Amino acid sequence: MFERIVTAIETTVLGLWAGSMAGFAFIFAPIAIKSVPHMDTFASLIAATIRGVGSFGTICGGIAIAASLARVGGGGGRNLALVRIGLVAVALALSAYESQTIIPRMEATAARVPGPIDSVPKDDPRRVAYDAEHKASSSVYGTAFLCVVAALSLAAFGRRAQA
Repeated sequence: MFERIVTAIETTVLGLWAGSMAGFAFIFAPIAIKSVPHMDTFASLIAATIRGVGSFGTICGGIAIAASLARVGGGGGRNLALVRIGLVAVALALSAYESQTIIPRMEATAARVPGPIDSVPKDDPRRVAYDAEHKASSSVYGTAFLCVVAALSLAAFGRRAQA
């Protein structure tokens, strides 16, 4: 019974985290880029949202790790738990890197763009820098998302039933 409860907790928090990441990437960000005309405003909004999703992920990831550890407290399933914990730890590290390193660079670049990013020629150094930072951000965010989804997928598996 205990394992079922902590499994439910682990899958729920990982599902919430994955859902928040997907909601940002596939719904919010595309709408924001079409709706917010000035680059500095857009960048501030996106940065705040990514940081919010990252903070939410830190809470969810911490709970998921604790639940995963609790699931193996009685023995068995350690290898799978270690894989899940590793995936969550990588996602947390990537999220922190994005929030603390990539996003500040993007904000600084966006602050130098007076209007919409599309108004700046693609060969302009500010646009080149922003596009490179956006690509890095998307790669890091996408990898973190895949780690969370993988951990969520593995969370359904527990110890084998004892005969």
